[in-house]
Amino acid sequence: MIFVAVGTQFSFNRLIQYMDEWAISDSNKKQEIVTAQISDGDYLPKNIEYERFMSAETYNKNIREASVFVSHAGMGNIISARDQQTPIIVINRQLALGEHRNDHQAEGLKWMGKLEGVYTASTQDELYSHLNNIKELMPATHSHVGNQQLSDYIADFILHGDGKASLVKL
Repeated sequence: MIFVAVGTQFSFNRLIQYMDEWAISDSNKKQEIVTAQISDGDYLPKNIEYERFMSAETYNKNIREASVFVSHAGMGNIISARDQQTPIIVINRQLALGEHRNDHQAEGLKWMGKLEGVYTASTQDELYSHLNNIKELMPATHSHVGNQQLSDYIADFILHGDGKASLVKL
C-alpha cells in the first residue's frame, strides 16, 4: 500500500490528482493500492481510497504499513516516516500554483533529499520516476537519534539561512 498525505492546513489537489492518475497507470497496474488523506481539497479521487482527515491512530498505522509514504514537504511527515522506517517521497507545494503562502517547501527540497530515506520530487515526472522504482526506495536505517540531528540541522538552517548547514550522520 502507498499512503499519501497532504496535511491538514492546506489542500494539495495537484498531488492527489497525480496519485489518482498514477494508481491506474500502466506503471502501477493496480499492483499497489493507494490510500490518501486529502484534507479539504476540491479534487476528489476516483481511483484511490481516501479520507479527508484521519485519526492519529489511523494515520500512523498507514505510515507504518505503507511500502512508501508520499507527502507534501512537511517536516512532521518526514520525522514520522523516519520513526516508522518507511521511505518517504516528498513533493513541494508551489506558490505560483496557489498551493502555499511562499516557496519555502521548494527551498527545503534541496536539503530534504540529503536525508536518508527521503526522496524528493518537484514535478509529476520526478514523482512518477520514484513511484515506478518503488522497490529501490529504502527507509532510514535509524530514526530517533537522526531526528535530534535533523532538529539541530533545521535550527541551524533557520538561524543562518544560508543553506550551508551540514547534515551529519542523518
